[in-house]
Amino acid sequence: MKSGIRVRWRKNILLLTAIVIFAACTMIIYLLVNKYYNIVESTVEFNNHMIIDTYFKNINIHDNNEFKKAAYNFLDYGKAEETKDIWVIDKNGVPIASSSGYDVSQYTEMPDYKEALNSEDGSYTMKTSMPWGEPVMASTYILCDSNGIVFGAVRSIISLQDVNHQLIFLSFFVYGVFLLLVMIMSNSGSYFVSTIVEPVNQISETAKKIAEGDLSARIDVQKFNDEISSLCSNINEMAEKLGETDRIKNEFISTVSHEIRTPLTAIKGWGETLISLDTCNDEIITKGLNVILSETTRLSSMVEELLDFSRIQNGKFHIKEGVVDIIAEVNQAFLIYASKAQNENKEIILEYDEKESFIVDGDSDRICQVFVNILDNAVKYSSAGGKIKVSVAKNKKYVKITFQDNGVGIKSNDLVHIKEKFFKANNEVRGTGIGLAVVDEIVKAHGGTLNIESVVNEGTKVEVCFVLKSEEE
Repeated sequence: MKSGIRVRWRKNILLLTAIVIFAACTMIIYLLVNKYYNIVESTVEFNNHMIIDTYFKNINIHDNNEFKKAAYNFLDYGKAEETKDIWVIDKNGVPIASSSGYDVSQYTEMPDYKEALNSEDGSYTMKTSMPWGEPVMASTYILCDSNGIVFGAVRSIISLQDVNHQLIFLSFFVYGVFLLLVMIMSNSGSYFVSTIVEPVNQISETAKKIAEGDLSARIDVQKFNDEISSLCSNINEMAEKLGETDRIKNEFISTVSHEIRTPLTAIKGWGETLISLDTCNDEIITKGLNVILSETTRLSSMVEELLDFSRIQNGKFHIKEGVVDIIAEVNQAFLIYASKAQNENKEIILEYDEKESFIVDGDSDRICQVFVNILDNAVKYSSAGGKIKVSVAKNKKYVKITFQDNGVGIKSNDLVHIKEKFFKANNEVRGTGIGLAVVDEIVKAHGGTLNIESVVNEGTKVEVCFVLKSEEE
């Protein structure tokens, strides 16, 4: 992974950019060469035309000897400063004189002369080399008399040696700039890639530790101050939540194990007691059967709660649509816990306007389950002598069911997690910690809201709101 990003960067970015810059540098050099050579070509052509037109317009050539004499006079007159050498060529294309004094008569191969003869304007310019190898630009101009008969030509030559040296210097300079740019890009890019790769490596190592079960592993966020910092913060937050979830899961397993073991112990104990009776004792048998029935019911409720939670997690939790009388369901929950609360020296007070109708759309069994679960918590967390007040009232288009107790209350830092799965604010009280999570899902499925307020040692207030069924319906 570490080398992979660097290799991809070198292949996909650095190499491609270097190729583009190299191509641009090559194009610049090509344009410079053309520009310099075009300037030299224009200069040699201009000098050739200017000198030849100025001199040969004023003379008449009748034979070859006259042309040679005029040629030598011309060489004395026509040498320009920019021109390295001037050759005079006869009508057969053989050089007869040179302004440099060099014997040029031996050079009978003159391709530029032939090209000039075939050209429309009687001139031709080309890059070539002197006999000793010096690169030059040569421009050949055909000379004609007044009747258009060719009697010779003039060849002007400018050395390209200084130009080539200048072009070589510019080429080295341009390619030097190219190498410098590639080095700067390579170093800066490598540093930039390292600022990504190193944090990613740290993130990878930390994620691996978390995957292996070390939920205490964290990334040092202060090293970075960009999107990677945000990613590191999210991973640290994820690890923290995973650690909390793992802790809650372990507590849940411990709680469920304890919750199951207690009724099973009671059932087993009373079963063994009943089996061991030598004589028929109706009172002991009745008491034992009541305990077995009670604990079995408790186990059944716990299993149903776990099944409901499993359905919610798997997305298989469904609501049966129907018409629900809120008062009937509240009364049902009241009847279930009234005697139990009385046995524990606790009182449940039910208040509602008997003249009002509180009808909603939904699943009556699930709504009753909501009230039963909330009332069960209120009774469990209330001390002896405590009171639980249940009130039903209309609030515009909603029906609000309020459960108010004066029990132990919930700490503020626990209250924000009270609806989360597996969370228990008080591990000393029986329960799996998923009851309110199931209740919250049921209320949401009905389009309602669940609000919990609590003050430690003063009590807890739970408000459930459902949308009232329209009378027009």
